[in-house]
Amino acid sequence: MRKPTAAVITALLTCVAYVAVVMLTDRIFCGWRVPPGSEHRAALAIRDNVTPFQKWGSSQFTWPYLRVSYAAAWYFTQTNADSSKEVFLKRLQEALERYREVDLYLLAHHNHYVDWVAQVPAAARSHLRLVYNTGCRDLKQGPKWLKLGAKAYVGHPGESASPVFYFYFLRRWTRGHTLGEAIDESNRLMRLQLARAEVCSFGKVPAAKVFEESVAVGAGRLGLRLDGSEASP
Repeated sequence: MRKPTAAVITALLTCVAYVAVVMLTDRIFCGWRVPPGSEHRAALAIRDNVTPFQKWGSSQFTWPYLRVSYAAAWYFTQTNADSSKEVFLKRLQEALERYREVDLYLLAHHNHYVDWVAQVPAAARSHLRLVYNTGCRDLKQGPKWLKLGAKAYVGHPGESASPVFYFYFLRRWTRGHTLGEAIDESNRLMRLQLARAEVCSFGKVPAAKVFEESVAVGAGRLGLRLDGSEASP
């Protein structure tokens, strides 16, 4: 095969591969930079006791974003319902006392981490910023988290496909979108993927019903950005 022909074929295959990846997952963010102010923020994520593959997948996706987007970050993986509680609360209080903004990522099924965090002194909780909760039916925890001091809360209303939303959400929030923008765009992309799943499953995946159960809803200050700024309502 001649070199010009091989080059053209290579370029075409690259384009096809790019389109396939984008259609199946998400677009590639070119020139991505961590929003400024990372020295003022920290994050903690906790994964509940699920299968080894789920634990591995959650950490492999989440940890790189936390590591580069925050001055300090901790990732905990539970082995039972109460494991990691003491160390989680210890690191959380340290982060709240040291950093201006602390974000929590609760990567778990229906959970009660809000009861854990209630044990942290109220003065420290004033630095709690975003709480994102993947738990099914945990949208109703929003008022509790806001009362504890969180500036914003994001949750799901029903038996949700929250991992699909989270894949899009974390990429946009850590890129500098406002919280409201990240929620809206991630919901839109989740709806699109569920519609594709319905087609590919020949109707076995009821996209509209799953989306209704899964749609993420934010409460509190949705103009917040990762860099600590806040857009006008």
